[in-house]
Amino acid sequence: MQDNSNRTRTLTWFTDGAEAPRQRLEYDQPDGPWDEERIQSRPLLKWVYAFSEDTFGVDARTHRAMAPALDPDKPFRYRVGSEQGGWSRVYWLDAIPRDNWTFIHYGDVGVNERARRVIDESRRHRRDLLILAGDLSYANGDQPVWDQWFDLAEPLLASTLTMAAAGNHEAKDGEGLTAGKAFKSRLTHPDPLLDNLNPNPGSTYYGFDINRVHFFVSSAGALIEDFSLAEELVNLEIDLAKAAARRARGEIDFIVLVQHYPIWTDQDGRSPANFALVTLQENILLRYGVDLLLVGHDHVYQRSKSMAYGVESSLGYVQVLCGTGGASVRLFDDGPQGWSAKQFVGIGLVHYQVEPGRITGEFWGAEPEGLEDEKRQTVTGPFQSRDRFVVEKRAHLACLECARPARPAAELLRDYPAIVAHTRERNRRHLAEEHGG
Repeated sequence: MQDNSNRTRTLTWFTDGAEAPRQRLEYDQPDGPWDEERIQSRPLLKWVYAFSEDTFGVDARTHRAMAPALDPDKPFRYRVGSEQGGWSRVYWLDAIPRDNWTFIHYGDVGVNERARRVIDESRRHRRDLLILAGDLSYANGDQPVWDQWFDLAEPLLASTLTMAAAGNHEAKDGEGLTAGKAFKSRLTHPDPLLDNLNPNPGSTYYGFDINRVHFFVSSAGALIEDFSLAEELVNLEIDLAKAAARRARGEIDFIVLVQHYPIWTDQDGRSPANFALVTLQENILLRYGVDLLLVGHDHVYQRSKSMAYGVESSLGYVQVLCGTGGASVRLFDDGPQGWSAKQFVGIGLVHYQVEPGRITGEFWGAEPEGLEDEKRQTVTGPFQSRDRFVVEKRAHLACLECARPARPAAELLRDYPAIVAHTRERNRRHLAEEHGG
């Protein structure tokens, strides 16, 4: 699985109507940089047929195709479509550098002018990976909104390796076992470690490596009604245990967990913390020495100090809450807690520079016209650097301390009925808050 993120690329696209000509991915790997005219005009040398299925909730088809056995040190050039139905333009993805590479993270996007500004700003930053921390389209069951969102985001998504977490608004697309079905139907992610009960290419929990950084993407119970949470927790435990052992052996430098829900927050109306999640997840984060927790959900930017259980700790993790993708602009409560290092009201993204033994994060944000209700949702100011922070590789002894065996499922899920009850209550409460404005 870890090798696949470097040696394969999977493309996902859509065609209107219940039927479409047989689709395929055409691609090659040039030896060096090309100008735009050459990128678009030269024939592509390889191709694979796509797997196609109905797109959830609309009269359309989803197509997926994987280019295998790639050289990770060469760029990837591609187009998708068919001779009968037409082709996309030709896109180009640079090879991801081995030692110094970059990624972008934010969540809570939607379809509006604020979201367009964040997407446009993302394209101005060098990026090898895009991480979306949930609540992508805000379709909320109105499935054609997904098409609007993909139209808005296509220039960014088509030119960037993208991984996404499911959020609470994704849960509104479908009910029960079909909760989050639009997300699963329209995105493609790596498979979980263990066989999942609800197999789908749009996995909502999965791990992958980019060079010496290991990522695990979690749903954090956002789609709890699809009955996958117990299996996800077992996957999370095993994945992080393996990652911690690999880090202790010197194979990787960092472990990053991505999900929609924050564990700690100072957003007005949601502070001081989502305590059910603290009980559910923080023990796992600290047991295996997760370095970064990248989240969204609250429509503010807030970065923590290195912390454990809300207290500053050099052996803890840094939570980066970036729910500033454009859905709306919200406020903080009366004052930050002791774990908080930086706060910002507005829209924006976090840009991360990865180098051996170090990750440097920088938040680029744009302020609203004012903090009053009638002005806060209008953001016309420039994007500027608002926060900068560094996460260093853990000392070897600290890495050894976190290299622990995965606990058996019976131990991990001993309090599972309470976990389910607390998670459902959290989801219900947050949904009620959003309906209330």
